[in-house]
Amino acid sequence: MVDRQAISPVHLFYSYCHKDQQHKTSMEKSLELLKQNGLLQEWSDRSILSGESISEKIRQELDKADIIVFLVSPDFIASAECRKEWEYAKQREENKSLFRIPIILKDCAWKDLLDDDNVKALPVDGRPVTNFRAQNTAWQQVYEGLKLIIRRLRNTFTLKLDFQAEMEETEFLSQKRIKLQEIYVFPVLSSYSARKGDDGTSDDPVVTTKDLLEKKYSIIHGDEGSGKTALGRYLFLGLAKETAPVLFINLQDVPQRHPERFLQDRYQRQFSGDYSLWEQQEDKTLILDNLTSDRHLVDFIVLAKGKFDRIVVLVSSDVFDSFFRDDTRLADFREMRIQPLTRRQQEDLIRKRLELLDTDEPVTEGLIDQLEDRVDSIIISNKVVPRYPFYVLSILQTYEAFMPNNMSITSYGHCYHALIVANLIKAGVSNSDTDINKCFNFAEKLAFALYQRSQQEGRPELDFAKFIEDYRSKYIIADSILNRLKNETYGIINGAGDFRTTYMYYFFLGRFLSKNGDTQRRVIGQMCEKSYLSLNYLTLLFTVHHTDDPRIIDDILLGTMCTLDAVPPSELSSIETKKFSSLVTELKTSILSNNTVETERGKQRDLRDKSDQRDLPEEEPLGSGKENLANQCYRILKNNEIMGQILRNKHGSLEKGRIREIIEVIADGGLRLVNSLLRDEKEIADIADYINKKYPNYDIDEIKRELRFLAFLWTMNNIEKIVHTINVPELSQTVRQIVREKSTPAYDLIGYFYQLDSAMKLSETEKHTLNNLLKKHRDLFVQRVLSLRTQYYMNTHRSSAPLEQAICSLLDVKYLPQRWRRS
Repeated sequence: MVDRQAISPVHLFYSYCHKDQQHKTSMEKSLELLKQNGLLQEWSDRSILSGESISEKIRQELDKADIIVFLVSPDFIASAECRKEWEYAKQREENKSLFRIPIILKDCAWKDLLDDDNVKALPVDGRPVTNFRAQNTAWQQVYEGLKLIIRRLRNTFTLKLDFQAEMEETEFLSQKRIKLQEIYVFPVLSSYSARKGDDGTSDDPVVTTKDLLEKKYSIIHGDEGSGKTALGRYLFLGLAKETAPVLFINLQDVPQRHPERFLQDRYQRQFSGDYSLWEQQEDKTLILDNLTSDRHLVDFIVLAKGKFDRIVVLVSSDVFDSFFRDDTRLADFREMRIQPLTRRQQEDLIRKRLELLDTDEPVTEGLIDQLEDRVDSIIISNKVVPRYPFYVLSILQTYEAFMPNNMSITSYGHCYHALIVANLIKAGVSNSDTDINKCFNFAEKLAFALYQRSQQEGRPELDFAKFIEDYRSKYIIADSILNRLKNETYGIINGAGDFRTTYMYYFFLGRFLSKNGDTQRRVIGQMCEKSYLSLNYLTLLFTVHHTDDPRIIDDILLGTMCTLDAVPPSELSSIETKKFSSLVTELKTSILSNNTVETERGKQRDLRDKSDQRDLPEEEPLGSGKENLANQCYRILKNNEIMGQILRNKHGSLEKGRIREIIEVIADGGLRLVNSLLRDEKEIADIADYINKKYPNYDIDEIKRELRFLAFLWTMNNIEKIVHTINVPELSQTVRQIVREKSTPAYDLIGYFYQLDSAMKLSETEKHTLNNLLKKHRDLFVQRVLSLRTQYYMNTHRSSAPLEQAICSLLDVKYLPQRWRRS
């Protein structure tokens, strides 16, 4: 027996000219018969008067109808309003769940009305009802035709266009609408086979939709902005496209009573077709978003397990860890966590975003490199902002006019500021300077209080209630503002007084120090002295962003110049590179690859991911003495990165002389690092002799070779770091001028690497520079490095075949045809 409550209502709307009123009774007899047989639950009618326009109410009836029937006659065709309704329904028929049925009452030009429409008229073959000797026969054919259509409609489970559009929606600005599927990059999901208390074994990473859906029950958790909802919507759209039975539910909408009816209600909102028939399908998938601690939600999940073959639950990591990690009711759900994007995935995301721009500019690897560099400078190897799609896209969105030919980001902290303000507004804070400033002032003081606690022995927790009490003794702040700051979903702090994300803490701490530079000179000075520590380095990055105080920049510059000041910057002269001579002769002369550009770029990004895993020291490495080499090397590296951010974000407000000074300090600091390790052959020999005495089983010549190779890697790594730090396209003229004036092999390499990394693609300019450098420097080390770096660029960037052939001729390497190395 059919459960009438489970039958999805089919709504039929019929329209006719008021002059054809006499056919209404026969029409309704057919509809009543359909209703008695359980095929039709409701209908409505519309009699159109001469000159009457379509009311909003009628449009609503037309919009909700599954079948629209028109009683066509000469009077109908003659009515402009009848034809308007016909055209309106025709537009709606783009939704495959709608059927538009003309019923021909009398002889008329109905074929002209249909034109090229692929619509079948009733009665059969469009024979007018009045032409039947027994009109009951005509209406029986109408009945049978409608019955066939209703049955087809009930068995056709089509995704409704309005819900599809809702699932496809993205939050990011664009000159045209961007669909989720066009830009989505499937994340890496860490899958765990055991819950807390067991061995916590990690399964193979889940990297495709197929991997995710192979399990019967899954619970996926992630941090704020990790893309939980987007993942659920992407899964839903993919399954719906394959016409697989699937339902998407926001658990926040689930009522405590009658959850079975709620399932039917959600189905009817998302799909056409009869729910009772859809429910009988096999391999149904239910996607549940936004699980919270409400008890009835887990009861709903348990209920759903009896109705669906596969269930995917999405929940925040905080909620999962607090309430569900050990919940036995979800013991058979496989746990998965959303991880930050890899560099490969980030490049894929950036490329997809660029390809959706309305611009004639080609998407080159050089352009992607520039955008990646800006994104990475803000994400900072997942240490401030995790590499989630939301943050990557938010950063890209901060580019002026979002045009690829404009590579200047508005400001280092602009995207952080925008994200924080957006959170506050979503939490209910008024979008006014007064209320936003109140929130910012509170957050700045809180960040500094947390910092002070972190510097105390034992790092005691902050008494948040006492902090609020002290704050209120000095400043005015309403309970409503505090509650919105602590909003469970969008607030920037939690109930214990900790910031919800890392970037918020550093943003407000840097902002506090920048506004209180005079009273906090000692704190800032200590941070500059120990900038190699993660906390100090990241705080200084944000402080420099917020401040115009030149003293902070001076402190960082001076700290760099005074570090390893007894070590001269390397020039990479032939005398210095003599230690590499035997090693360089062993290096390959050609590294051109048969792989595609995508493959080579993927390898490059995999190496960057591994590099990101090497964290900054939270404590001082190898002791705290000033003469400690590790401390001094870290200080130069971190100070250089801070100064690189100054160049990126403040070059428009710095004098040219100041910009030049910063670039030279960065380059000389990096070149002192080159000279700080294994400076010459004598030092290599002394260290090799020491190692050989301690470990006599090792061959001394092999030890020397390994030490030379270490020195070579150290040299090239520091050259690359210098180039990456000063890689700001707007400063190319200043960089070229400094390189020309210095005219050392080291600076020439820096200048050429900078030129390659700033290029959108190889051009005659790069070929000309390479040719001049090869003529200028006859040292084998410099020539080999120039060759390998150029070939490496060619492996990872598409270039014209004639230009590549010419460059290969300069380098005296065999050219590989472009079709062999490109996809």
